[in-house]
Amino acid sequence: MNSESPLLPYVEGFLRYLKVERQLSPLTLTSYHRQLSAVIGLLDDLNVSDWSRLDAARVRSLAARSSRSGLKPASLALRLSALRSFLDWLISQGVIQANPAKGVATPRAPRHLPKNIDVDEVNKLLDIDLNDPLAVRDRTMLEVMYGAGLRLSEL
Repeated sequence: MNSESPLLPYVEGFLRYLKVERQLSPLTLTSYHRQLSAVIGLLDDLNVSDWSRLDAARVRSLAARSSRSGLKPASLALRLSALRSFLDWLISQGVIQANPAKGVATPRAPRHLPKNIDVDEVNKLLDIDLNDPLAVRDRTMLEVMYGAGLRLSEL
């Protein structure tokens, strides 16, 4: 983040709000920091020195520049989402009146289906030493996940 940018103090305040009030995880905070740092860099290039000067045309320009620089649609959607949340916070703080990013379309990322493992791979995973209690536990977890089609986070 450009430490000289006049846009920076508000971002720091927003990140404090997310940490203290919303109690977001450190990884989520890092993601917001990274995305908003990139936004500030792009806005500095567009000569935007005050959040109140940000309009929908500049947000679209920011999105176009991000896309041209090779940012994938999913990453661009994340960047615009972080910007929208930040601008909503600025409204709540009385810094701006409206959110110029609200009307900017978010690119649709292509959806990829998860890759399934085949029966041979599952059998290899389940081939364990049944005398080891941890291995039995792990096998049970794998069987439940595979049989029910669960994700790891759903177990």
